[in-house]
Amino acid sequence: MGGWGAWGYQTGVGWGFMFAGMLILFVFIVLLIVGVYFLLTHQEHMGENERALSILNERYAKGELTEKQYLEMKEHLTKK
Repeated sequence: MGGWGAWGYQTGVGWGFMFAGMLILFVFIVLLIVGVYFLLTHQEHMGENERALSILNERYAKGELTEKQYLEMKEHLTKK
């Protein structure tokens, strides 16, 4: 393994580079999938948070909540 070929090039080295290339491609694809997953799930949570704030605003406008309750709940919902 790793001898000299007919044209003066060393043989057996290409397999290592091929494996490294496939490994890099595999890691890239996994990172891409993980990134898309987190991007989509983060947007879903943002939508839920906006809906909760909308309901909170409606309840405050109807007079169901005091100002103190409203501000406490709003602070809780907007925390990161």
